[in-house]
Amino acid sequence: MTLWKTPNLFFTEQETLYFKVKEIARNLKDLIEKNFPVLWVEGEIANLRYSHSGHVYFNLIDEEASLKAIIFSSQKDVLYTDALKNGIQVLCLGRLNFYPKSGECFFIIRRLEPVGRGLLILKKEALIKKYSALFDPNRKKELPRFPRKIALITSLFGAALRDFLKISAERWEVKILVYPVRVQGEGAELEIVQAIKDINEYFRDVEVIVITRGGGAFEDLAPFYTEEIILGIKNSRIPVVSAVGHEIDYTICDLIADKRYPTPSAAAQEILPDKHKILAELNIYRKKLLQSFEQKLSKREKKLMNLKLQLEEKNPFKLLHQIETRLKNFIHRFSLGFERFFSQKEKELLFFKENLKKHHPLQKIRLKEEKLQELELRLSKSFAGFLEKKQRELQAGLKLLESLSPLKVLKRGYSMVVKLEDQKIVKRASQVKEGDLLEIYLSEGKIIAEVKKTIAGD
Repeated sequence: MTLWKTPNLFFTEQETLYFKVKEIARNLKDLIEKNFPVLWVEGEIANLRYSHSGHVYFNLIDEEASLKAIIFSSQKDVLYTDALKNGIQVLCLGRLNFYPKSGECFFIIRRLEPVGRGLLILKKEALIKKYSALFDPNRKKELPRFPRKIALITSLFGAALRDFLKISAERWEVKILVYPVRVQGEGAELEIVQAIKDINEYFRDVEVIVITRGGGAFEDLAPFYTEEIILGIKNSRIPVVSAVGHEIDYTICDLIADKRYPTPSAAAQEILPDKHKILAELNIYRKKLLQSFEQKLSKREKKLMNLKLQLEEKNPFKLLHQIETRLKNFIHRFSLGFERFFSQKEKELLFFKENLKKHHPLQKIRLKEEKLQELELRLSKSFAGFLEKKQRELQAGLKLLESLSPLKVLKRGYSMVVKLEDQKIVKRASQVKEGDLLEIYLSEGKIIAEVKKTIAGD
């Protein structure tokens, strides 16, 4: 009895058929293997696992279904199974096999090729392995804090350009050079690399290069997974920023670039400083600087005032004036004493004359005259001695005055230096600076000189 006549069996309500499991399994095997000979199947790899026998098992899946697949160990070397990863898209050639004992259907793979997303992932891993040294963060260039000119490599017709220009206008005044290229499709990576070369060669004032595009399908990012992109960015002397509009995965362009940002807007926000924030910070620094300057200026003024008072106390002209005042006082007191002495002697003489008149006898007169002469002689000698003593004291005072006079110092070959600007005596080299005018007093005359150089020392 033939139980299986057609893939679409129709039973009436009165009919009741009975099957054994092996009969259904055998019919399913014939149905599947005869109706599905060698065929191509595209799907995403999931649940990848390796058995102890060397076979490779995984599921080929799409949005609605899953198909079990197997690569036998005899095919592993041919199919490069070491490159298989969960999540990559592949195109497989093989045939369907139904195994009655397990009741499972397997797709036996004879040929496998990555496609779409899967191909990009494999390319990415191969390039990362080949150029791993170039992805070291230590070799990447720093971005300028306040860029003056930026080059934008992007499409003229995408939203990335509008987004970047909008954010940059709000944050910082910067010149933007737009170099239009294709950002998807075959050969787009060559246009991007040529743009990098041209900017480096012809626009020496550009400080940052930004490669950007908006979001899109994963396959649209194929140009950013190429070896050309790696070498183009590597050879750029100008820092390169990658701002491809996706956040799920890092492209090769993201990895080799000196900086990576997930979107064009994020790139503009990070590359360009916020002018409002900068102005606010500068205003704070200006206030702090003015406050610090005023405090230091006040301290300097107090110190200058103290130095001025000290200088006035030790000014040789002031000391000379004090000596001159003391000398005048001494001469005045000497004159007063001398006058009082003569006045006293005149009084005594008048007294003697009166007594002489009272005792008229000539003898007494002669005696008194002799005594008077003797007194006059003693008075003369006493006055001469007194006058000589006072003259010696006067000479000693004059010699002391002369020894303290700065003019005496000048006569010995020294000189006195005074700043022409404020007439202050110069004692140290640190008191003057280059270009100051000096007045140099000598024993005879003076010199006006200009400072050409100062040398500090003891």
